Amino acid sequence: MKIHTSHRLIAASIAALSMTAPAVATERGQLRALLGLPGQDLTSPAMPGFYVQANYQHYYAGEFKDNEGNTPVQKTTIPGLGTVSATQDSQIRADVLALRASWVSETQLWDGRVGVSATLPLIKQTVVTNLTRTTPLPPPFAGLLDQQIAAASAANTGSESGLGDMEIAPFVDWQTDSYRVIFAPAIVAPVGSYDKDKAINTGAGNFWTFRPVLTFGYVTENGWEFGTRATYSFNTENSDTKYTSGQYLHADGAAMYQIREGIRLGAAGYLIYQTTDDKSDAGTVPNEGNKARVFSLGPQVSWQSEDSTVNVEFKVMQEFGVRNRPEGTLGWLRLVYRLN
Repeated sequence: MKIHTSHRLIAASIAALSMTAPAVATERGQLRALLGLPGQDLTSPAMPGFYVQANYQHYYAGEFKDNEGNTPVQKTTIPGLGTVSATQDSQIRADVLALRASWVSETQLWDGRVGVSATLPLIKQTVVTNLTRTTPLPPPFAGLLDQQIAAASAANTGSESGLGDMEIAPFVDWQTDSYRVIFAPAIVAPVGSYDKDKAINTGAGNFWTFRPVLTFGYVTENGWEFGTRATYSFNTENSDTKYTSGQYLHADGAAMYQIREGIRLGAAGYLIYQTTDDKSDAGTVPNEGNKARVFSLGPQVSWQSEDSTVNVEFKVMQEFGVRNRPEGTLGWLRLVYRLN
């Protein structure tokens, strides 16, 4: 095979590598989920009034996982050379300032207080994608292919800052001395920065997400508190790409013990479990049949003022059992303030 002929074949075939790097489920791995955000507010009573939150998240993942939980291997077939493989060694870093405003009214519905909350994340995200050829090739073809692989890696590497997508959640909040239950039919609007031609975006895409939210908290008489917040997300089609991300369950949980008045220690975690396949009207879906999954667990500590107007919380969670997503460590520093 002549080298100039193979150049055209390699350039065409290498698209398979660039289109699947990094290897993730859901469109470009975007989940529209602030993983691990809820904490002490799962169980703490919320009196009628206006609340504001400033939540800072730092996330770093040093590797991606495929459908078997291993380092992804990208493959493409080049006529005359056969199947060529490349391992994927990539990193992702995200810093998020999630601003939330909530209003709890005096109005009651089915004996619960009616309210509404809105959450807008400000995101800085950096992705570094490294593809390394693992298939031995003759020198002329090896150098040519490595150039194409480097170009594919560069095309999926970059940094973006901007608005994320906004969640709006009207809710009903039932509270007693020992438990708290909240139901919210939430909607996520595509207000984030998004360009289908960019490899990295702070917005997930030009589509809407509808998610019922159920929060349950329980407080014991001996100082223990347990809480969980579960959502199930339905995504419409991204009108720019004709891609529909699968449905997924997202749940956050916390177990805390009040060691003294206003101070709690405990553990927090979250999970993502995608239940349906991604779909695309434009053709074959990358990683068809592969679904996103992640679990996490870690310590948390919180402090609440005596009059319950100020709450500060810090937690760090390590991910495990990951499939078709990056695997890393996530931390939150949260400030909640009741204005009136």
